[in-house]
Amino acid sequence: MPTVPGSAPKTQAKKLGLFWLMPGITKINGLSYFITAMLAVPMMASLSFLQPMILKLVGVERAIQGTLSGDLTFYQECIVIALTPFIGALADKLGRQPLLMLGIALLGIGYAFYPFADSIFMMYAYRTIFAVGMALVATVISVINMDYVQDRSRGKWVAVASMTQGLGIFIITQLLRRLPAEFAQLGYTETVTAKYLFWGCTGICLFTFFIATFGLSRHKPAEAREREPMIKLIRLGLDAARKNSRIALAYGCAFAARGDILVVGTFSFLWTQQAAEDLGLGIAAGYQRGGIIVGIIQGSALTWALIMGSMLDKIDRVTGVIIAFSLSAIGYTAFGLVTDPFSSSIFIPAILLGMGETSTIISGNALIGQNAPAQIRGTVLGSYALFGALGILIATSIGGRAFDQWMAGGPFVLMGVINSIVLLTAIIIRLKTGKHLPG
Repeated sequence: MPTVPGSAPKTQAKKLGLFWLMPGITKINGLSYFITAMLAVPMMASLSFLQPMILKLVGVERAIQGTLSGDLTFYQECIVIALTPFIGALADKLGRQPLLMLGIALLGIGYAFYPFADSIFMMYAYRTIFAVGMALVATVISVINMDYVQDRSRGKWVAVASMTQGLGIFIITQLLRRLPAEFAQLGYTETVTAKYLFWGCTGICLFTFFIATFGLSRHKPAEAREREPMIKLIRLGLDAARKNSRIALAYGCAFAARGDILVVGTFSFLWTQQAAEDLGLGIAAGYQRGGIIVGIIQGSALTWALIMGSMLDKIDRVTGVIIAFSLSAIGYTAFGLVTDPFSSSIFIPAILLGMGETSTIISGNALIGQNAPAQIRGTVLGSYALFGALGILIATSIGGRAFDQWMAGGPFVLMGVINSIVLLTAIIIRLKTGKHLPG
């Protein structure tokens, strides 16, 4: 009986639960990836959650807190943009694991020093260390995500990866909801509380470093190019988008999805902290409300992720992008139009936002994973991360000013507009390119 192309798993490949792994990837490698991503991704986001605490302790005027929060993230992403294409190319040349270990170590160092910031200048200085680590981790995690699994299992794999990362963020936000209040009851000052929270993140980074060291594959993928000049590898990543509109759409998905995540992290806790101050409450109350809201967003994302991932293994992946960005556009716009974060009217928009947020991440990752050429996968994924960083630049720089000068929900409305643009683009590409079911 003839074999249907793409119907059988690759030879010498192992299976991890529902997932067919790539040849050379072990079950330990696969499990270690999920644990590493579950811890490392929240560590990239947690600085945004903790930033409002440092702004208050440094004495930054409330009128510019949104702008400064956005500008700090803008500066961070400028560094990410400058480094990301080179990191993607280096990942093809040097391997994934050593670059990831370096990135995790730099995140931990950034958290260790950040609570000692006593001026805006020092916040920028410590952000520099953090940004280099973030560029390494964000890029290499994405590359490993695509390296470890065969395309037939990619939708479910990306969904479970997104769920584990969302679970990590959910746990962090719930700790932030409770720990400041508990430290206050124990008599700790806000300065001491901030140090303990930041140093706790350093401890998580240290644990993640050991998981990555002993659990991830140390081998470069056999198909990665080793002899091409680095600049050529970078150019190939951009050329791929010109030749394949679906890769170009995936870059657009990254542009919107990365901006989505950072907007939630950068402005949700700042919004609830300022609202708490208006009510005569302290940092602990603001973080408690912020933890509830972000917890609902992440809980919704966790619940919906596996449904979306299973769907993506059965339908055209551009159709999946259309579904994802429809949810996201509605969710972000509705959330941003809520005027009081302490009102119960914020809960339904938060649920829709969470569904949209995870859907855009999963659909974009599945689309780029299906279309990225194996020979330059690291380079294409580096470009994918680059466009995600560009999205953060727009979202945080304009969003921060919208927060201060328009309304606190302004950054979320902005992301609703950006998601709507990606949605319209996806519809056009789907009509032009027809149906491409996962192989």
